[in-house]
Amino acid sequence: MAEESLAQLKTRVQRLEEENRKWMRLAGIDRLTQLPNSLMLFQVVLPKELSKGKAETFALSCILICPDKLGDINQEHGRVIGDQLIRQLAEFFKKQLELNDRLFHCDGANFAIMMPTKPEGYAKRRAMMVKNLLKNAKFSVDGVEFSDITCSIGTAEVIGEIDKVKISETTDKLYNELCDRLYQAKASGGDYLVGSPKSNRMS
Repeated sequence: MAEESLAQLKTRVQRLEEENRKWMRLAGIDRLTQLPNSLMLFQVVLPKELSKGKAETFALSCILICPDKLGDINQEHGRVIGDQLIRQLAEFFKKQLELNDRLFHCDGANFAIMMPTKPEGYAKRRAMMVKNLLKNAKFSVDGVEFSDITCSIGTAEVIGEIDKVKISETTDKLYNELCDRLYQAKASGGDYLVGSPKSNRMS
């Protein structure tokens, strides 16, 4: 009996470990869009990318996007329509990705694009392009048409060599700058972009 009980215990432990791995994977994926979420971006992917920053030429940018007035759409048409629209927005943003870009559905209506930064001001130009393309896009959900969807955007970038011991600090700073700039864009009434001033670039 003791041997059988030990075998059963080992089986139970293996199942628990498998379940834990499953939930860890699920914890990093947004249920609605099946995109990696903010946990995956700021606790896994971004720190991993920053750990590569061992040269002055290293550069990385994030764009945080929030389509405006989705709360009004939920209120007028219902949450089911709003959720389907968010799924379509996810597909729209996927089509705007370039080589080595990664898309995340952070929470609610917030999406993030992480990209290698190229020439000066590249991230801000990309963000403006996405904003304009979204405004001209048309979406249809169960016969309900949506067009002229505006968005608020914040951008932040990391440039130069990253000290390994400061990866967590740099990640937190990038997150805070993105949120602050998105808030500024929303506070401006929406359909607005707040980018990284040269004097305030992170390094």
